[in-house]
Amino acid sequence: MTLNIALTRIRIAFIAVLFLLITLASSYFYLESLRVKSIKPAEFIVSDFTLYPSEVEIGEPVSVKINVTNIGDEAGNYSILLYVDDEPYNDETVYLFGGESKIVEFTVLSSREGNHTVKIGNITRTFIVKMPTLPEYIKISNMIVRPYEVWPGEKVYVTARITNENETLVECTLRLILNETVYDYIKLQLNGKETKEINFEVFCNQEGLYNVRLGQTKGSFRVVPAGMHTLSISSSPPGVEFTINGETHRTPYAILLRVGETVTISMPKEHVISRTQPTWQFRSWSDGSTEPTRTITIQEYTSLSATYHVLASCPAMYIWDGKEYVYITEVSDGTGYLGILNYFREDGSMVFSYSVPWDYVKLERARPQPKNGYFEVLFIQKADEIFYMDSVRLVVVDHPIEVNVYSTKATYMYNLEEQGVIYTVSKNLKAPVSAMYIAPDGERMDVLQLISKLDGIYTPGHEFQWDTLELNLGDLSDAKEIKLVVAGTIFYSPGEVQGEWAARFADKPGVQPFPPPYMEVKNEHGEWIPVPESRQFPLCDVGTDIFVVNLTGLFPTNDYSIRIHTFFDTRFDFIAVDTSPQTAITIYQVYPFYAVLNQAFNTNSSSKGNFTRYGEITELLYEPDDKFVIGRQGDQITVLFSANLPAIPEGMERSYFIFVSCWFKVKGLPYLSFTVDPLPFHGMSSFPYPPTESYPYDEAHLEYLRTYNTRIIP
Repeated sequence: MTLNIALTRIRIAFIAVLFLLITLASSYFYLESLRVKSIKPAEFIVSDFTLYPSEVEIGEPVSVKINVTNIGDEAGNYSILLYVDDEPYNDETVYLFGGESKIVEFTVLSSREGNHTVKIGNITRTFIVKMPTLPEYIKISNMIVRPYEVWPGEKVYVTARITNENETLVECTLRLILNETVYDYIKLQLNGKETKEINFEVFCNQEGLYNVRLGQTKGSFRVVPAGMHTLSISSSPPGVEFTINGETHRTPYAILLRVGETVTISMPKEHVISRTQPTWQFRSWSDGSTEPTRTITIQEYTSLSATYHVLASCPAMYIWDGKEYVYITEVSDGTGYLGILNYFREDGSMVFSYSVPWDYVKLERARPQPKNGYFEVLFIQKADEIFYMDSVRLVVVDHPIEVNVYSTKATYMYNLEEQGVIYTVSKNLKAPVSAMYIAPDGERMDVLQLISKLDGIYTPGHEFQWDTLELNLGDLSDAKEIKLVVAGTIFYSPGEVQGEWAARFADKPGVQPFPPPYMEVKNEHGEWIPVPESRQFPLCDVGTDIFVVNLTGLFPTNDYSIRIHTFFDTRFDFIAVDTSPQTAITIYQVYPFYAVLNQAFNTNSSSKGNFTRYGEITELLYEPDDKFVIGRQGDQITVLFSANLPAIPEGMERSYFIFVSCWFKVKGLPYLSFTVDPLPFHGMSSFPYPPTESYPYDEAHLEYLRTYNTRIIP
């Protein structure tokens, strides 16, 4: 019994101890599990992303700050990658204990103007970079970037002046901006009103164009391949077609050439923007040269600019071609010039020449088309001149298809035969055997290629100097008729320049300041002799016009050589020979049906006198009767001609001409007032005319003056 009780107690005690051990083990494992779960690894979060300032100038720093926190229990490293404009910019690694925070700061510098983004993780901020500005009283001037063109690695110098316009000392930083990036800078101290010379040196190895800026002052330079330089050709206006070594290009144009390479540049003497606008004429290059063709050898960067000016002298003529008004030429732009000084007398008085008002213009640039049953022609006075238009006719010529038709021209001082005579010429013209230009200094130049095509490329010419064109027309001994087909133009200087030139002859009695052109042929001794005055060479227009010079009967021998001498700046584009016989043609003279004068644009002209009143002026243009339409700059005449013409016969072709009688007066001549009076007239011997002559003040002409010339400019 006792033993059983003892065994029972032992069992109970064992069970109790076992239970206790189990309880303790469970507690241990439970507590141990709790301890393992509470120790977290390092974990990081970013917050408080700040950027300051949000707006800076190029080169100024932007501070970027971000708070990094380790929310884990264990320590660890965290790498922060900073992006600027989606490109890696900087990075930093921080070591943080569990629960530790740290503010990480970056400095961002941008040399590019504009908006920029900064990104860390998924957080983005923006800032703006502006170009650095100097205080308003700091001025940059006289900036020079030289040379303009260099080879890779060569030095470019940038110099300028910086001035403190303030009264007190100023400290500032002057930055050199290269392609919108800060390249270099200088820290300056400037006393009140002080000016300093500043210098920068720039080296660039990459080819291309570089823009330079100091403050708001800008310049540029270019890096090109070693051993080469740029030839740049520009023009005013742009868009002029020209050639380099015979290859056609259009301005503006630039080409890289090897150093030492030689090229020939040819600009056209005339440039036509469109048919509705006047022609532009070549005047000079930017270096002062007046020759449109020149040859240069490349040694450095070479920039040449050709200057053109609008042909705007006498009334500019336009015709309606069915779509638009097309510019044709200036009318009576040489022969109708009033006040041509012939020479000075011994006593210093002046002798003047007669001015031929007639011009004969073929409408070849465009064909007139009916508008409401009428051909429409406009005359617009663009230059500051006074014009006296007396007669306008439309001349319609039906001729065989296989020939062309052209008229003869007029000139001043000579009373030429056959003015305005229309000749037929073959469509297969012959070029001269040779064509030699002789300059005023005697230098000779083969110009046969220049005159062989109507292409806007002209022979040389000079103003107030004798130019000579010597032509060998070949063997024409079997020819019954000899005609020269010519296209040429004249460059006139302003009236002020012509007046100054004429004044040089005040002490040279009998010497002509403005001698007319003339031709020479060879006599039986091979000597050059002038042709008769009534058969002399005519005057070219300002606008290039094609005309005929009848040479039949002018050659005393079988040597068909001819010389054309010109004193004004006369250039020839095309010359050919025709020996075909005159073909039967039909000519219709069409007189104005209706004409009106009005103002096309305002003017500040200083011209004075009694001008023709605006309104209908038809009867004034019907006949050459000294009853003029008198106009000034800004005036326009519109003339309608009936288009009711006979049908063109089979096998024939129709051509159109305008025959116009018009004088004009320029300003700036010291011996001629810029006034309407005195009026010219067809019977005068010269202009100004002598006291023994007078405008016909009969009752008919007085009535004309009272009726029409009532627009008084005092």
